[in-house]
Amino acid sequence: MFHFHVLQFRACLFFYVSLAVSLLMIADVTAQQTGNPRDDLKGLSDDFDDGSTLKQWSRIYQTEQSHADQLEKFDIAKTKPGWMVMVPYSSTWYMDYRGVLVYKEVKGDFVVTSSIRVARRDGDGAPRSNYSLAGLMIRTPRAVTPQTWKPGGENYIFLSLGAANRPGSFQFEVKTTVNSRSTLAVTDAGTPAAMIQIARIGNDFILLKKTPEGTWNIHQRYRRTDMPEQLQVGLTVYTDYSTASRLKPPQQNNQVIRNGRPDLVAGFDYVHFQRPVVPASFKGKSFSNQAEVSDTQLLEFLGKHAQ
Repeated sequence: MFHFHVLQFRACLFFYVSLAVSLLMIADVTAQQTGNPRDDLKGLSDDFDDGSTLKQWSRIYQTEQSHADQLEKFDIAKTKPGWMVMVPYSSTWYMDYRGVLVYKEVKGDFVVTSSIRVARRDGDGAPRSNYSLAGLMIRTPRAVTPQTWKPGGENYIFLSLGAANRPGSFQFEVKTTVNSRSTLAVTDAGTPAAMIQIARIGNDFILLKKTPEGTWNIHQRYRRTDMPEQLQVGLTVYTDYSTASRLKPPQQNNQVIRNGRPDLVAGFDYVHFQRPVVPASFKGKSFSNQAEVSDTQLLEFLGKHAQ
């Protein structure tokens, strides 16, 4: 009788262990199909419901020891509950000019997504100073201080929403900068709000956007073999290029311009980080090459599938 119960116990134990293993395998498959909810980057995400998470974000002016805080206002869940709000002084990102960047360091492939709303300082209209925008930015870290800084060292990509070369109109600006040589493109946005997403897959960077009435679409693709495995990934704001550019980059980068014409209020509803879940059929493809991976194929695992 005792021997029978031992056999029965072992059979039950084997059944439950097998069941547990099966459930774990199902969970792993489900994780891959739904964007990997056990993703190691999820902990970097911030829904901006708790003001105490502000200290979890790094500031570029502190990292590079410029001592010039170019944000007049910067808070989480204070100005607007559930939002990060930034109001910049006159500052810019272009060539050797360095502006505001609030970031976290990310190693390897990633997808970062945010919902962004912009306005002028005194109302809901588009900013009235040129190149006043807010967006997502990825940047190669620099081990510099104001004393060791040299020109030619800026490497970054961003996609922003605001007013660019037509103040008073909502526009998108996309920019890639290689060794401080910036190439940009401006397009109409027609809206003060948008979701923006940047995905890194190896050396390929995919920039996407979605307006409130639209669907996710691929805005731009870049191949950047110069960028290291670990990048600064986060949020940028900048405003009033006309004033900021009157100064030389070392001056603009290391001081707060209080006599300019800044005109931007930027709100971020959340920032979500995750690893991209790339279909196995795309292995070995160049994601920056539309001939190899189409926009439609990218949207099978990016956009709404990775936000």
